[in-house]
Order: sequence, then structure tokens, then C-alpha cells
Amino acid sequence: MIHFLMIVSSAGKPRISRFFSHQTEQIKTQTAVINLCQRDGKKEGFVSYKDMTVVYKLYSSLYFLAGVSQDENELAVFELFQNLVETLNTYFGKVTEVDILFNMDRVYMIIDEMIIDGHIAETCSSRTLVPILLMDAAK
Repeated sequence: MIHFLMIVSSAGKPRISRFFSHQTEQIKTQTAVINLCQRDGKKEGFVSYKDMTVVYKLYSSLYFLAGVSQDENELAVFELFQNLVETLNTYFGKVTEVDILFNMDRVYMIIDEMIIDGHIAETCSSRTLVPILLMDAAK
């Protein structure tokens, strides 16, 4: 199960944060996880945090982080990151931190289409983008 998904700038500022399970201290969890991943000094990897594994990967200037339970496949989470980045690139062109800052609602919608209740539900970019493209067409 995926407990949380975050998109963080390379400077360590959280840009998107979605929790799929109850965390009593979300801000503290966010700060601790970001510090752990930055201290590691790698562009991708796994870090243990409390009772979960944090999977992270750097794409250009954005870190994608996910806290998963011990029974979740970490490589599947890497594939989820790749699908998420490809979907964001399809929608925004080449996704940047500015795109995420000014279109948070769209990014949250894409994440919510891909992950439902902490489980990967959809990995096809074209199917993920259908609701957003329909909204954009209605404007």
C-alpha cells in the first residue's frame, strides 16, 4: 500500500503532498522524509522510515517520493513515478516546478486518477488524462 506521495523541489520544498493513510503528524513526516532522502545524496533509492520504505527518484529538478508498506514492490513504485512523469509531460509539455505550482489542482487530479485509496489503479496516460481534457474542453 502507498501511504503517501510527494513531489518535492531539489531545494527540499514540498510542492505536492497526498496522504492515502492516516498520519497523525503529516508535517513532521514530510520534513523527516525529505531530510532522509536529501541526506542520502543519491538520485534514486530506498530509505527506511518507521514502519515503511520511502522510494524516491529525481526527475530533472523534482524529487518524487512515496512511502510504501513493507509488502509493496518498490520497483512498481519506480514504474509509477515514470508513468506519472510521462503523464505530466503529456499534459504540460515538459513538466517543470512552475507548472506544478500554478496547476496544483490538475496535478492532484492526475494523481487521484492513478492512485486510488493507496493502490495503483491506472497506469495508462491517455486514460488518466481523459477527465482533465474533458474539463479543459468545457471551458
